[in-house]
Amino acid sequence: MKPITGLDAIEMLRILGLSVRLDGAKLFVSPADLIDPDVAWLVRTHKAGIIAELLDDGPRWAWLVRMPDGSTFETYHFSDTTAAGVMMKYPAALSVMPLSECLWPHDSAKEQAA
Repeated sequence: MKPITGLDAIEMLRILGLSVRLDGAKLFVSPADLIDPDVAWLVRTHKAGIIAELLDDGPRWAWLVRMPDGSTFETYHFSDTTAAGVMMKYPAALSVMPLSECLWPHDSAKEQAA
């Protein structure tokens, strides 16, 4: 079994209906009423990895956008774009989170070589 990465933890939180964002050095998970002891453990255990993923503004294909009304939607980009690029496309967005690599397109050349 592979270890849980920061991106995996973000995806788990997203599946549970939670979003994460950074404000300076502070990590915020919302909505707070969905945070139970198991979620708190997940965030505490993988906090460094989650923060590293949120700080990594490298180009990605898939992003989750959170709007002021609390709604979220997935957005996909070709070619890959950074969090800053997504925020420019959706200026009203409160935050963006990277989506799990399992949603990224497959590289058939790598799959054939494996």
